[in-house]
Amino acid sequence: HRALLDVGGGSGGLSIAITEACPNIKATVVDLPTVTPITQRIVEEASAGDRVRIIMADVLSEDLTGSFDAAVLSSFIQVLSPDKARRALKNVGKVIAPGGAIYIRGDVLDDSGVSPVGPLMRNLIYLNIYNEGQAYTERDHRGWLKEAGFEHFERKLVSDGFSFIRARKAIN
Repeated sequence: HRALLDVGGGSGGLSIAITEACPNIKATVVDLPTVTPITQRIVEEASAGDRVRIIMADVLSEDLTGSFDAAVLSSFIQVLSPDKARRALKNVGKVIAPGGAIYIRGDVLDDSGVSPVGPLMRNLIYLNIYNEGQAYTERDHRGWLKEAGFEHFERKLVSDGFSFIRARKAIN
């Protein structure tokens, strides 16, 4: 990958780390107007401004600009309602080049909705903190990604209970 979109990237820490480890990658952090001034300060303090760009946008309601061959969403989907998660993934999908990839890190439940234990327990927190968010099932993610034009869905569970999902943008 050469052009990474970090959706809801907050501090920009992930983008900074990726661009340090992989100098051939340029990253763009997209986040809300209340967050991006903080992101800008942290990117500048890390002297990463030549590698990490910041866009102020709401991926739920605004069209994104540019073309990226990868997007990462870390702990993002579970703070949204199902409809908002679907919209965000469709908007992100519009700027991912055919054959590009999307990577989602977060709490993902098995299709039973009752495992693994880590995401299930954290889901209780989400349901009490966020107005609309929760840990969604693998089936939910697969369906939203398919609607957004992605295929070749893979989910890997890691030791801390979080999941990594990867899917590829269909080549038309």
